[in-house]
Amino acid sequence: MSASVNFRLSVTPPTSDFALTPEFELDEDFESLVMDACQILSRTDCQFHVSGFGQDPWPVDVSYDLSSAIENLPEAIEALKLGESAQIDFYGQGIERLVTFTPQGETVVIKCTSNTAWTPDPDTEEISLGEARNLLLTLARDFKAALERVCPQVAALDAFAAW
Repeated sequence: MSASVNFRLSVTPPTSDFALTPEFELDEDFESLVMDACQILSRTDCQFHVSGFGQDPWPVDVSYDLSSAIENLPEAIEALKLGESAQIDFYGQGIERLVTFTPQGETVVIKCTSNTAWTPDPDTEEISLGEARNLLLTLARDFKAALERVCPQVAALDAFAAW
């Protein structure tokens, strides 16, 4: 296992409460809620940061790239909990990277695959299963904290309540 893992995902909540009102239906499906929530967050100073595999920071944004990561999060968290492979797909044009988490006992191999001219270096890292779970759970909690500062009624929805 590597002594230092470079892959990181984080959301920095807005610096102040904005109290924005959602301009969408609160009973949408999960993916639509995430897209709309990220649009709200993008109107603030909320930040999404991804680094690793030889690039710090990745060229990601809140409105689109954070949305694509959060859309994958519930399945990825559940898969790791069950000891199964998980993926976070950064499918946005220009970024186009797939990060795969493959448990191997108490270790998780994280592999980054690029669908652009950019090449990850290195393309794999190893961390403990606990660290991998914590990485994804922290992203979920940080996302919810950002929503709570901007739009508490959206953060309170069942889709995000457990985070």
